[in-house]
Amino acid sequence: MRPMKLTMSAFGPYSRETVLDLDSLGTKGLYLITGETGAGKTSIFDAITFALYGEASGNNREPSMLRSKYADAKTPTFVELVFSYGGNTYTVKRNPEYERPKERGAGTTSQKAEAELHLPDGRVISKQKDVDAAIRDIMGIDRNQFMQISMIAQGDFLRLLLASTEDRIKIFRQIFKTQRFKAVQEMLKTETGSLKTKCENARSSIRQYISGIIADENDVLSIEVNKAKQDELSVSDTAALLIKLIEKDSSLDTRRREEKKAVEEQLEAVNKVLGTLDQYEKAKQSVETNKANKAKEEQQNILLKEEYKKQEANKPLIQNAINEKAVITDELPRYDSLSQLSNSILYSKKALQGKSIDLETKGRQYENGIKDLEKQKEALNALANAGEQKQKLLNRQSECVNRQKQLTELWNDLTAFSTENQKFKKLKEEYSSASLNSQTATSAYEAKNKAFLDEQAGIIAETLEAGMPCPVCGSTEHPHCARKSERAPTEAELKAAKTAADNALKIAQDKSAKCAEKKAEVKTLYGIVNSKAAAFGFEYNNDLNQLCALINPDWTQINNELNGLNASILKEDANIRCKEQLEKDIPAREKYLNELKAAIENLRTYIAGLNSEIKSKSEQLEKDSKSLRFDSKINAEKRIGELDIMISEMNSRLTAAEKKLSDSNGRLKGYDAAIKSLEQQLSEKPDLDRDTETQKKNELSVKKGLIEKQLEVITSRLNSNKSALSGIKAKADELDSLEKRYALICALSNTSNGNLSGKEKIMLETYIQMTFFDRIIARANTRFMVMSGGQYELKRRTVSDNNKIKSGLDLDVIDHYNGSERSVKTLSGGESFNASLSLALGLSDEIQSSAGGVKLDTMFVDEGFGSLDGDTLEQAMNALTGLGKGNRLVGIISHVAELKSRIDKQIIVTKDPSGGSKALIQTDI
Repeated sequence: MRPMKLTMSAFGPYSRETVLDLDSLGTKGLYLITGETGAGKTSIFDAITFALYGEASGNNREPSMLRSKYADAKTPTFVELVFSYGGNTYTVKRNPEYERPKERGAGTTSQKAEAELHLPDGRVISKQKDVDAAIRDIMGIDRNQFMQISMIAQGDFLRLLLASTEDRIKIFRQIFKTQRFKAVQEMLKTETGSLKTKCENARSSIRQYISGIIADENDVLSIEVNKAKQDELSVSDTAALLIKLIEKDSSLDTRRREEKKAVEEQLEAVNKVLGTLDQYEKAKQSVETNKANKAKEEQQNILLKEEYKKQEANKPLIQNAINEKAVITDELPRYDSLSQLSNSILYSKKALQGKSIDLETKGRQYENGIKDLEKQKEALNALANAGEQKQKLLNRQSECVNRQKQLTELWNDLTAFSTENQKFKKLKEEYSSASLNSQTATSAYEAKNKAFLDEQAGIIAETLEAGMPCPVCGSTEHPHCARKSERAPTEAELKAAKTAADNALKIAQDKSAKCAEKKAEVKTLYGIVNSKAAAFGFEYNNDLNQLCALINPDWTQINNELNGLNASILKEDANIRCKEQLEKDIPAREKYLNELKAAIENLRTYIAGLNSEIKSKSEQLEKDSKSLRFDSKINAEKRIGELDIMISEMNSRLTAAEKKLSDSNGRLKGYDAAIKSLEQQLSEKPDLDRDTETQKKNELSVKKGLIEKQLEVITSRLNSNKSALSGIKAKADELDSLEKRYALICALSNTSNGNLSGKEKIMLETYIQMTFFDRIIARANTRFMVMSGGQYELKRRTVSDNNKIKSGLDLDVIDHYNGSERSVKTLSGGESFNASLSLALGLSDEIQSSAGGVKLDTMFVDEGFGSLDGDTLEQAMNALTGLGKGNRLVGIISHVAELKSRIDKQIIVTKDPSGGSKALIQTDI
C-alpha cells in the first residue's frame, strides 16, 4: 500500500483544507516530515490511519476529538486518501462525528460519521460498516497490525529492548495473539487443581461409606468392621468384609421371613373362625331389627295411601287452570301490537316537541344572521381604502434598514480597528524589548570575540614545548612566551554567546515582521473606517471618539423610526386581512341565511303532519284497549304466572304422594325378604369357643411382632451395607480413573507453566514467543550490525541466571570487538537507540510477514534522533537508507536540524500565527 494523495480539512491542527501530493515524493527512498514541536507532524500519519480505518493512530484520540479547534464553523471536517495497492488505485473519504452549524436557522446540529470508498471498477461503497470491511479485505490487515507495521516509534521499542521476560511476554501477547497458549496454561493449571480436589473428595466419600457399615455387635465380624473404620483395612479387604456381612444377613433375613409367613397363616385361620361367630351374632340381632322396622312401616303406609287419594281428587282443578292459561296466552300478541301503537304515539310526540324547538331556534338564528350581515357590510364599507399606504411604508422601512446596516458595519469596523490597534501597540512594545535584547546579546558576543582573538597568542603559547618549532615564527627556543589572560573567554563560551546573539536577532526580526504586518492591517482598517464615515457625511476631524458620539444618536433615531414603521405596516396588514376575510364571509353568510329560511318552511310543514298522525293513532289505541280482559300485557302475564304456580304445586303434591307410597311398598317387601333370609342363616348354629380362639389370636400377634422387629434390624443392616458396598466400589473405580488423569494433567501443567523441578521457568506461551523473538532478532541484526559497524549483534539469552523467575525472552548483546556477551542494558544511549531501532524494524518485518505476506510500500519512523552524536546518526541513517531501497518509501518524523540538510524530499509543517497549521511538500531543497 502506498499513499498517493492526502486531503485534510479542519482535521486536528489543520484548520483549512490541506492537500498533500504524496505521489511527488516518489516510490522509494527517504523523506522528512519536519516542523516545530506540536505543529502537527504526526497528525499526517493520524489522517492516513483515520482515512483507512476510521480511527487515529493514538489510542487516546477518539474520532470525535479530531475536529480542528481552529477551523471556521462552516468548514467541513474530513480526510480523503488516494492510495494504490496491488497495481490498483482506491479513494477513501471519511469524516468523524462532530457539531456543525444548522443549514437553516440558528444553533448547531450533529454531523454523523460517514465513509465512502471508490473502487477501481467505478463502484462506490458508502456505508461505514461496509467500507471498514472492504478496507480490511484490500489491505489484508486490521488497524492494530497496520500501526505495528507502518509506524516505528522509538519510545515504545526502547521499552521492548530493555524489558524483562515477563514484560516481553505481555508485549508479544498483544502483537502475536498468543493469549490462546496462555489460556491453555491456565486451563491445565485449573484442571490440575480441580482433579486434585476431586481425588480428595473421592477418598473422603469412600471413608464416609466405610463409616456407615453396620454389624451385629455379637457377630465376630464386628471386630473387622472396627478395623475398617480405623483405616486399618484396604478398600478391597473392606469390600470383601461387606460381602460376608451381607451374605450372613441375607440368610438370616430369609429364615425370619419364613417364620413370619407360618405365623401369618395361623393368624388367618383363627381370624376366620372368629369371623364366623361374629356373623351369627349379627344375623340374630338383624332379624329383630327388621321385624320392628316392618311394623312401623305398615302404619306409615296406611297414612300415605290416604294422602294419595286426597291429592288425586285435585285433577279437575288442574285441568281448569290449564284451559284458562291457554286463553290468556292466545291474547298476548294483541298486547304487543297495542304497546307498539302506544310507543309510536310517544315517539311522534317527542319528534313534535323536538321539531318545534328546532323551528324556534332556527327562527332566532335567522333574525340574528340578518343583523350580523348588516354589520359586516358596514365594516366592509369602512375598510374600502385598506392597504393603500403599505407600499410607501415598506419603501421607507427598506431605506431605514439599509442605513441601520451601514451604521452597524461602520461600528464593527471601528471596533475592529480599536482592537487591532491595541494589538499593534503591544507588538511595538515587544519589538522594542526584543531589539534591545538583540543589541545587548550582540554587544556581549562582539566583546567576547574581541577578547578571544586578543588572547590567541596566549593560547598558542600554552601548546609550545622546548625544542619544538613555534608554529608562528619557527624558533625552537621560547624565552618570553605570551601568557593568556584569566578573563579570556573559552571557545565554548564564545559559541554560546554567538548562539544567544543569533537567537536574540531572530526573535527581534520575527517581532519586527509581525509588527509591520499588524501595522499594515491597522492602516487598512483605518482607511475603511474613514471611507465609510465620509459616505455618511460625519464631520469628526479624525477623532474616532467624536465619530462614536455621532454614530449613536443616528442609530437610535433610525431604530425608533423603524419601530414606528413596523407597527404601521402591521396595522395595514391587519386591515387588509380583515377586508379580504369580510369579502369572503358576506356571500357565505347570505347563502347560509337563504338555506336557513328554506329549512324553517320545511319544519312548519313537517310539524303539521305530525299533529294529524298523533290524533289518528290515539283514537285507534282507545278502541283496541276496551276489547282485552286485562289493561296491560304485564297483568296478563302475571295471571299466567299465578296459574303456572298453582298447576305446578298441585302436580308436585300429587307426584310426591305417589312416590312416597311406592317407596313405602318397596321397603315392606325388602323387610320381608331380609327376615326370611336371616331366619334361614340362624337355623345352623356353629359349635365354637370364642375365648379360646381369642387367646390363640393374641399369642400369634405377639410372636409376629417380635419377628417383624428382628426383620427391621436385619433389613436396615442389609440396606446400609449394600449401599456402602455399592458406593465404595463406584468411588474406588472413580478414584482410580481420577488419579491416573491427575498424574497426566499435573505433568502437562508443570511443563506448560514452567514448574518442572530443576528446570528453567519457560512457559508454553513463552516457548511459542521465543520462536517469534528469534526471527525478530535475526531480522534486527541485519541492520544492527550495519549501525554498529559490525561491533554488536543481538542474541536471546538461552541460559537463565535464576530458575526461580520467568525466563526465555531475556536479551543480550555480543560485542565482536572483545568477544564478550552481556546484557543489552549495558549499552550506551546511542547504542541503545540503534539497538531499539533495529529491533523495531525487525518486529515490523516479522509482523508484516506473519500477516500473510502483506506488502506496505510506505512506513513512518518517529524516532528521537536528537540524542545521537554524529557517528551514531550516520550509522542510523545508513540503515534507514537501506530500508528505503527497493520500492519502499520511508518517512522520518523529526525536527533535528542536521536531517534537514541530508534529506532532500521534505514535508514542512508550520504553525499559522492566526491558529492552526500548514503543510507543504518540497522536493528540491
